[in-house]
Amino acid sequence: MKTQASANTIRMSCRKVRLIADMVRGMNALEAISRLQFVRRDASAPVAQLIKSAIANAGHNHKVEPEVLWISEISVDNAGFLKRFRPRAMGRAAEIHKHLAHIQLTVSDEPRTGRAAKLLAKKADKTARAAAKKVVKAVK
Repeated sequence: MKTQASANTIRMSCRKVRLIADMVRGMNALEAISRLQFVRRDASAPVAQLIKSAIANAGHNHKVEPEVLWISEISVDNAGFLKRFRPRAMGRAAEIHKHLAHIQLTVSDEPRTGRAAKLLAKKADKTARAAAKKVVKAVK
């Protein structure tokens, strides 16, 4: 089940937010939140807040547990800019652009990216090996 969340007009450049978005794309949602707590970039706070919002949406709308949610899609788009002016020499003014960003996030209960699929395959392989060892011990 897919669930969406969005944050509009974040007062940050989309280039800075994309660095964080690329880092968490394809991760487990709870793992992404815990990893973002230790990232020393200002963009990690709104992205973590958006992930928490998407988890809450999925729990409320579809009764999905947060442990099974994966970040399937995250995109950061330009939202324009605010014009500000700074005084310059000889009574002139220079225009300053304060950039804005839109963030769209989709979480789902099945992983979609290669990294997430590899993590699930690794966990499944470990459980399959453990089950095979139990069968071998039972046969002996």
